[in-house]
Amino acid sequence: MKKLFRDMGMAGLAFLLAFNLGLNNVCAATVYTTGSNVNFRESAAMDGRIIDRVPKGAALELLQISDGWAQVKYNGKTGYINTQFVSALGDSSPAMPAAINTDNGAAAAAAASTQSPVPVSSRIICIDPGHQTKGSNTKEQNGPGSTVMKARVTGGTTGTTTGVPEYKLTLAIGLKLKAALEAKGYTVVMTRTINDVNISNMERAKIANDAGAAITVRLHANGASSSGTNGALALAPSKSNPYVASLSAESQRLSSNILNAYCAATGMKNIGVQLNDTMTGINWCKMPVSILEMGFMTNPSDDTNMQNEAYQAKMVQGIVNGIDAYFK
Repeated sequence: MKKLFRDMGMAGLAFLLAFNLGLNNVCAATVYTTGSNVNFRESAAMDGRIIDRVPKGAALELLQISDGWAQVKYNGKTGYINTQFVSALGDSSPAMPAAINTDNGAAAAAAASTQSPVPVSSRIICIDPGHQTKGSNTKEQNGPGSTVMKARVTGGTTGTTTGVPEYKLTLAIGLKLKAALEAKGYTVVMTRTINDVNISNMERAKIANDAGAAITVRLHANGASSSGTNGALALAPSKSNPYVASLSAESQRLSSNILNAYCAATGMKNIGVQLNDTMTGINWCKMPVSILEMGFMTNPSDDTNMQNEAYQAKMVQGIVNGIDAYFK
């Protein structure tokens, strides 16, 4: 079995992951982590408890592959790593072969051209453009099993200089971000593509969950009592979050990557990543999630910039750069 995996290389593993050929007892195969500080989880789920973090290039004994998760042994412990972070090739492994010897020649040929354990196109990104034309004060649970009830979705803020409402800004950036990510090969799911919808924050999270998204990026803009307050920030759950504590570390890493790249691309003041456990759209998510507050619509400079086409292109590129950095 070891020889089979070495011969198949990275493309072979991608083939097996893509087609999930009923591997229930794959024994003594070696795979390697492709990312730094990869989460090693107790169960095969994004909210599974993290029992360790595995450095890049670590050799792991592969036990089986199922539904996008690799069951492996590491440091004497058995756990799970998302298959997008493992490869059949280590740093010293031979080059990927030109073809794979399997019974399915067409599928093997397609897999042979794959350059990563999981193709970029299989990385599903959910984009949630915040708010909508009309808010809804009907209540919903703040998180699974919560006794705290919050408005389904609020109306958002409005640019004090431009007069543009937040829901229009977030959708404009969301649609441009979708196009930019798809141009790079990502698969994108939108919670909305028009303004006249009635989708609660809980329902937006469930759209991402049902799509099997790897990450969710929620787009918002800020408001403040002082027109002098400006800059961008990101929100992520804390490790004490009563609903998604297990997503805290990865959500904070996602938030940091996006915010830093966004501010670098736009020149926007970087206010930092802030922890928040009261956001319904975060608390119902089953994957790493970040809210990007793109700027203050109550600040003349931020507000005007965010309605400028050239500046919007920088905003979108910054978010794309941050997402790319997260997956590296």
